[in-house]
Amino acid sequence: MALSRPGWFPERDAWWAEALGTEVAGHLEPLGIDEEGRLHLRCADPAWARQTTVLSDVITARLNTALATRGSSFAGIVVTPTAQH
Repeated sequence: MALSRPGWFPERDAWWAEALGTEVAGHLEPLGIDEEGRLHLRCADPAWARQTTVLSDVITARLNTALATRGSSFAGIVVTPTAQH
């Protein structure tokens, strides 16, 4: 599945930590947006990945509030834990 990255996406320092707080933002990496409007996130820690999934509605709402000034929003989030070696 191909993920898109709108023009404002690379400027994540301007919206990422503001929306989620520095601690949460530090555990998640935004990867791109799928064709259904969902933001895909990578998370290195399985516990953070589970918690992010449980709180997906809250996180989506916070991101959408932060992105409102850019005229964008997400339909939801998809969390992908990275493989642990």
